Amino acid sequence: MKPYIDLQGASGAVYRYKLAEDRDPRTTIAGNFVFVDAAGTVVYAGEANNLHGAGNRFPEASLKHKAEYLYTRLNVSGASRSDELQDIVAAVRPVMNKGE
Repeated sequence: MKPYIDLQGASGAVYRYKLAEDRDPRTTIAGNFVFVDAAGTVVYAGEANNLHGAGNRFPEASLKHKAEYLYTRLNVSGASRSDELQDIVAAVRPVMNKGE
């Protein structure tokens, strides 16, 4: 998989995400994250105050939706994280975000 992916939100803004090697963000900084399958489809998008725990739902995503990759984007501002998450979810409609 690519070391970086660009996701376009419903607003038209583009956000660059970095591949987390071994599905480990290796950071405790706040940010946004996505789980992606082999075809490049985002199956879940989330935000965290500590990216170290970003993979908590990865086993579920892998089992139910064939997620293979975790990508992260550092974003310290809580308001920016939330806005970005909403923008991406509105555009790509990840299957695991439905009903949230």
